[in-house]
This record gives sequence, structure tokens and C-alpha cells, in this order.
Amino acid sequence: FCWAGNMKFVALLSGGKDSIYATLLALRHGHELVCCAHLAPRRRRLSSSQDDDHHDDEDLEEESYMYQTAGSEAVRLQVEECMGLPFYVREIRGKSRNTSLVYEERGHDEVEDLFHLLQTVQKSHPEIEAVSSGAILSTYQRTRIEHVCQRLRLTSLSYLWRMSSQRALLDGILDDGGIEAVLVRVACPPGLLPQKHLNRNLRSLRDDGTLDDLHGRWGMHPAGEGGEYETLVVDCPALFRFGRLKLEEVVVVCDESDEGVGILRIRKCRVEKKMEKQESGNESEKGNGNKSITSHHYSTTALKGVVDHVAQSAKSQLPTSNSTMQSTIPKSIQNRVIRSIHLPNVRIMKGGLCHISALISPIACDNNYSNNNSNDKVDEAEAAVREFLTITQMLQTLLSRLTSSSTSSITPQDIIYVHLYLSEISHFAKINRHYQQYFGTHLPPSRSCVAVGHRALPGGRRVMMDCILHCDSGRYLRTDAKDEDSTTDSFLQRAMANHHHPLRKVLHVQSLSTWAPVCIGPYSQANVLRSSLVFLAGMIGLIPETMRLIQSDGDDYAEGANDWELELHQSWRNAASVLDGLDDGGGVAGGKLEDCLGGLVYLSLGALEELSLSSVKGRGNGGGANDNDIPWEELWSRANSISRHAVSCNGGVVMGKVDGLSSSESNLNSNNGIDPTLYDEDGMLYGGYEDEETWREISGSLPATATVTATANDASESETPLLAVCLAELPMKAKAEVELICASRRAASCLRVVTSTPCVQSIAATNPANMPVNANMLWDTGYDFVPSQNNTSESNTMPSSIQITSVARSVGHGCASVSTVMATWIPHGDGKLDDSFESDDLFDLDI
Repeated sequence: FCWAGNMKFVALLSGGKDSIYATLLALRHGHELVCCAHLAPRRRRLSSSQDDDHHDDEDLEEESYMYQTAGSEAVRLQVEECMGLPFYVREIRGKSRNTSLVYEERGHDEVEDLFHLLQTVQKSHPEIEAVSSGAILSTYQRTRIEHVCQRLRLTSLSYLWRMSSQRALLDGILDDGGIEAVLVRVACPPGLLPQKHLNRNLRSLRDDGTLDDLHGRWGMHPAGEGGEYETLVVDCPALFRFGRLKLEEVVVVCDESDEGVGILRIRKCRVEKKMEKQESGNESEKGNGNKSITSHHYSTTALKGVVDHVAQSAKSQLPTSNSTMQSTIPKSIQNRVIRSIHLPNVRIMKGGLCHISALISPIACDNNYSNNNSNDKVDEAEAAVREFLTITQMLQTLLSRLTSSSTSSITPQDIIYVHLYLSEISHFAKINRHYQQYFGTHLPPSRSCVAVGHRALPGGRRVMMDCILHCDSGRYLRTDAKDEDSTTDSFLQRAMANHHHPLRKVLHVQSLSTWAPVCIGPYSQANVLRSSLVFLAGMIGLIPETMRLIQSDGDDYAEGANDWELELHQSWRNAASVLDGLDDGGGVAGGKLEDCLGGLVYLSLGALEELSLSSVKGRGNGGGANDNDIPWEELWSRANSISRHAVSCNGGVVMGKVDGLSSSESNLNSNNGIDPTLYDEDGMLYGGYEDEETWREISGSLPATATVTATANDASESETPLLAVCLAELPMKAKAEVELICASRRAASCLRVVTSTPCVQSIAATNPANMPVNANMLWDTGYDFVPSQNNTSESNTMPSSIQITSVARSVGHGCASVSTVMATWIPHGDGKLDDSFESDDLFDLDI
């Protein structure tokens, strides 16, 4: 699959504003439009509400959950005559048979019409690589398009997905896109009426305040995302190069069985020709790649300002060569780790959760390796694949032996999160194919993948894996609500019957958009358990719409902004966007970074190298510091400042803004007669509950007239534990990655979130198996191996110790808790690491 632009695509057009604007954005992002495709409706007979007998035989389209059908008569003219492109059309023959959010292939479903339509397009245009669509907030629509694209090995382009607030999106369509559209269907009584508003110009309805008024009075989506209205585009200067539509004869047709619903039947329309342009539309649009696009992601300039704020000191222009780094970081030494048979740790927890850690190949493989022989690199990757296949076989055996509350066995579909540790990130591509075969691509677990360095894993192994699973959650996801009564499993029946707290929900967006990065590989952005706990996949600093790592502008280094800092902030922003896109099923959408219960901040050697180079450059020839000094403290300090700033401002993402739920959006409704103090801090009426009394009772919050005295513990209770780790490599040569476990917004808004006091203990590192267990120390996470000491060290006879630090952050009383643990090996018991241990040892030990 290709994500970096220059893809040839087919535009899936309905004729409305959303699909047209999505096509325009796809062109601006460098893709090439080849043709357009459309699904036309079947007709059903219906008497017209018009008094004129001439209109008695008008008909309405069959209703569709998936496709816009109004205005279909004019789409061919839009494409062939206005745009001058090939046009493919298919009549919708299926019905909406599978209406759950999770789509599975069914023979006569209307989604299969889309599959056959795109299959026809592929036969005529085998060069097609992608499909653009106008999905904005409809998970139902997006997941079905992604399902079809996956079957046809096409990339889904969905540049409108959660792009901005509804009002901002409407402004972007009309102003940025220059689109002229008319209403061809309304279904919003008493706001929009067929006889009054059909065939009205959308721009005029916005400019005269009609849409804002309806939004304030009735909560109507300004862009019509709630199905309130549908449009037909009559002109889009950037796409309609050869003409514009003129509707010459139309008639309003009302559905008497559904009062307030009506469509505009187009009896006659023509194309008003324009003067032909010198350049083709595609070339013209590709030339507009730098044009401002309405989006909610930061520009590089905006990010630079944030990073400058936390970085403080300015840095000089960095050299492009890494040669200086050779004298800054010492040459690494290889750890001597005893090869042995190693068994994984399995911990079964309450509520159906299970943690399987330290999954590695039982027998260590040969570690012969040469940095100078490229063929050995290939052998290493193949050996890594063999290790991974052994791990999956071991995992399958473990799953078959775990007991479940149901009669069915636990399967890989029950796994909600995977940590994949590699010795080298170059092994990822080959391993990923086998990973996909094992876990599948349908509702997969979330994942974090990092490379810890050559010979860093025990026994010189190349692959290690952890996983967290929830019993029967896979079957829960794949059981249709309609089949709830047919299942004989009592646990599944109880889970399906609990509509307030879904057992598990998965956010798996596979479309390119401006919202958040598409998952590179078979994993989901987030998994949510029981509406309370969110497991977020590892996020790197990718710009969502291009899937390229964010980079500084030409003069950014002079202002003190390094690439790794930009990447780290973008990682936090991507995480915030994913949290904002969550729907826990309980009526409270979204999430915030402040709800984080624990997190890992990964920094690569590239980040350390970049910082070291800037330090050397900053000192110049007259610097008094040793060039071999590694700027650890500065690295941790900067990473901490950027991370804390991101948490405090939610990565620059306004929670609920896209869904119209933010406090700023709510304040627009100040004339609706509701006391503004009845909104919580996130702008949700009654905190998302049905009434004020329930809100106060559940949340324990005080009325607006009461005063609350802050305590000295408030700051510590709100502090989010973050563990920064420096590793060898990250995916896509990224320099920063963020991995989070969060409380859902629903849980965090009504339950107290508290951080415990850090607990520190030092123990003798004689034999890990004999280490004492402290009831107050949550350090036993399944990793009971310690690196051996350097046998060449003269001080090897001195005792070693291990310092274990643990801190927990909990939501509610006995609801959920996440512990962050750091074990630091002190080789000689003096609290210091001596000179015999070099840089790579630090990466292995300080985790």
C-alpha cells in the first residue's frame, strides 16, 4: 500500500458537496483523478403532494443507509460534461441487511454493489490505487468503504473524516472549495421544509443565518451530517472546468408517510459551457499543493512556536553530516547474556483481563552476526521471522489452556493490545506479514512496536512480545445485536444485554484523512474496555494526510526547534485526536490527554544524536565541556517539558469540537434558556447524564454556588506518570513515539482520578528468583532477567543492586489502575554507573 501521495484514484461521487470537496482535497494532496463512480438508486412509486395532475406519478428513491440518492439524475452530467472524465454507474440492487457498525460480507447487502462497481472500474483502469469518498463523521459509512477497499487492495482516501467542526467544514466547502450547491433533499422538520427550502442555494442559507439559527434552536448539524439535508453541486470552479449545471425544470416531491421529508426531482437540466482552460484540472490542482487547506492539524510553523516555548534556548544551524556524532557517543559494547530456555509469564486478573509477558523463543538462536556482511542482515531478518512464528505457536498453546467463563476457547481475537519488541526495526516488514496472518485485519488489537537494539533482548533473541487480552471480547465484537437472543453463552448474553457499558469497542480507521494517522499495519488506533479503559496504539510524529514525519522548516534550527521535538509534539497531538474520536457507547464521546493513567515516551538514538550534535555546535571550539558527554539530562528535561505542555493543552486539540460538543460550541446556544452552569468543563449538559440530580450524585460535584478549597495534594493527584525511554530505533525512522493507557472521558468525568505517591525500593541483585516481594511494590511485571556485568571490569566483585520505582494512577475506587514501574540496575552498589558501561547499556537498563 502507498500513502505518500501520487496515487491514481477513482472518486466515489454522490453529486453532493461532501464527495466533491473530498475529491478536491485529494487532488491538492498530490493524487491523480482518473475517473468517477456513482451508485444510482432504484425508484419507488409515490403520489406527489402537488395539486397539478402532471406530477401525480413522481417517485422517490429507495432509502439507503449508505448512499446519497437525491440528485442522482445530474451526476453523469457533472462528471462527463462538467469535469470531462470517464463515468461509471451501477444501480443499487441490495438492501441494508447488515446494519451493525462492524460490517461482514453478505450476499445481497447494498455494500456489495459498491464492491462490484469498483471491481468494474478496476477492470477498465488497472492503474487505480485509491478511492476517495466524502465520509465526515459516519463510522457506518467509513468502515464499509474501508472493507471494500481492503478486499480490492485499494487505499481509502477520506480527507473530510473528522476534519473540523461542522460549521468550519461548511465554510471550507463554500469558501475554500468555491462550491455552489442547492438543496435536493430535506428531512429536518420543523426547521427545513420541502416547499420552502428545496432548490435553495446553500451559500445563501448560510449567509442569511438560516443554518446557524436552526443549529441554535434545534441542534441541526450546519453541514447536514445528521441527514438534515442533501445537496447537488452545480459548480466547483476547480473541478468543473468545462461547464456548470443549470436546473431548468424541477419538482418538489414529498413523502406523505414521513412528514417533512421531501426531495427535488430534476426533470430537466443542462450544462452551461465554460471557456476551456489551457491546463488540465489535475495538473492545476497538483500545482496548488501549498494552498491552505482547512484542517485541525498544526502547521510546522505553529508547532515550532510551541516547541520554542518549552525549549527556551536557541540553537545554531545543525550540520547535515553525522560525522561529529562519532566522537560524541562512545562505541557500544555487547551485553553478555546467558542463553537459556525462557518461559513466558502469565497473569490472570479480575474482570476477564489477562497479561502475557516476555513471550520469546524458548531456545535462543545462534547470535553470529557481522555488521560488514549484508547477507547476514538478510539471515537475521529470516531468523527473526522464525522466532516470531515460534512465539505465535507458544501463544496459541497458552490461549488454548486458559479457561474462560464460556464454553468456547480464548482466541487471538480476544487480544486487545500487543507490545512487539525487535532487535532491529528492519525486521518489521517481514514479521508484519506473519503478524497479519495471525491476528487478522478485522478489528485487530492495538499495538506498539519498537527496536531495542542488537543483542539487547535476553539470550540475544531478536523478537519479544507482550499481549493483554480480555476473555470473550473478540466474540462480543463479532456478535450482531440481532443475534443476541440466539447465543447460548450466558456470559455473552449478559455482555450483550449491558447497553450502558460495552464490553469492548475498537477504533480502527484505515482511511487517509486529516484526523489522525492511518494504521501502518494490521492494528487499531484504540481499544476500549467496559467504557472505562482506553489502550492507545503507539503514536509517532506523522502528519496524517501525508503519512510523512513532520519536519522543521528551513530556519527552525536557528529558533531552537529540533526535529525530534516537533515529532514528539505531533505524536501527542495525534494521540489527542484519536482520543477525541472515541465513542465509548455510553453517550459520552471523546477523550482528553489529561485522562491518561500512564504513558511511555519513546525517544530514539536519532533524537539523542540530534540533541548531541546541537550541543556540540552550540559550544563551538571554545566549549569547555567534554565532547564525550551525553546530554541525558537535557534530553529528559526537554521531553518532559514538551509532554507536560501537550497534556495541559490536550495537544492543541479541542475535545468535542468536531462533534459540536465543545464548550465553545455549547456557549453558542446561550439563548436556549439553559443555565450555563449546568454544563461541565467540557461543555456537556449534565456531564453527559440524563438530568442534573443524577450528574451531581454520580460525580459528587457541588452546585455552582458552593466553593471548593484546593488542597496541597491536588497537584500530585493530577500528575500523570510518564516514563521516558531511549531506544535504538522506532518505526519509519521516527525519533519520538507516545504510548498511552487512559481512562475514558465517561469514567474520568464522574470518577476521581488519583496518582499515588511513588514507592522506591533497593534490593540486592544476587539472584532475581530470590528477590523479596514487597506488598507495596508493584514491580513484578514479568521481566525477571538482569543484564550480566562486564566480566572485564576490575570492580566486578563489588555487589550490585536494583532500584525499583513504582507509581500508580487509578480511576474510581477499585475501577481501574495502571502502574508504571522503572527498574534501574546499579552495577556496583554505589548509586552510580561507572565508565565501563557505555551508552547502549543505559538504553537497556533504565527501563
